[in-house]
Amino acid sequence: MEKSNDVAENSSEFHMKQFSVLDVQEKERQRIARDLHDTSLQNLTHLVHKVELSSLYIDRDPVKAKLELATIEVGLRKVIDDIRNRIYDLRPMSFDDLGLRKTLLNLFSLINHNGQFEMIADIDDIDNSFLDEEKEISLIMIYRIIQECVYNAVEHSEGNRIEVSLKEKEDNFQIKVRDNGIGFDQKEAGKKDRHFGLTVVKERVFLLNGKIEMDTQKGTSILIEIPKNSDI
Repeated sequence: MEKSNDVAENSSEFHMKQFSVLDVQEKERQRIARDLHDTSLQNLTHLVHKVELSSLYIDRDPVKAKLELATIEVGLRKVIDDIRNRIYDLRPMSFDDLGLRKTLLNLFSLINHNGQFEMIADIDDIDNSFLDEEKEISLIMIYRIIQECVYNAVEHSEGNRIEVSLKEKEDNFQIKVRDNGIGFDQKEAGKKDRHFGLTVVKERVFLLNGKIEMDTQKGTSILIEIPKNSDI
């Protein structure tokens, strides 16, 4: 009877993980679609209107038309950069060549390009050159977890300092992300879905058989442990 209960529990956890994988994927699709709609597509629509305006100026006021075209060129370059960043988010190409540490440091520089935050990073140099596919996926998931935590701090904390650490221990990986912002009520945030990014983080940690603790009273502090032998 006890063995039967163990099988039932394992089956239940397996189905929960399957559901979580699908849920994470769907949330990723929704976020990508929203980001494209709110940034790139809106900017392109605005630039189309400016092209139409330039075509009206081109005969009557060539100088003004040239100024508009120069503005359009700048706008198009920004859209290209935005789309390139979205593609980078989907699969950081530097991960394969430079490893997790350098990829994370590049991410922090990209996120904090305007110097709004004091970014303090303590990232271990984890060798991913000899990993099998499953372990590599685990490291990419760790990258996503840190990425989501940092994005959440940038968008919601209202602070000016973000500390990130990733330490490789004998049996696990330890992640800490902390900001000096206003914090939030976890129950209220869950109801309003304001911090849905943290929901995705929790689901990813669950998929990796990890543990997560959050303190959101004075700023937000997130502590995560991911076992090295986690099976997705």
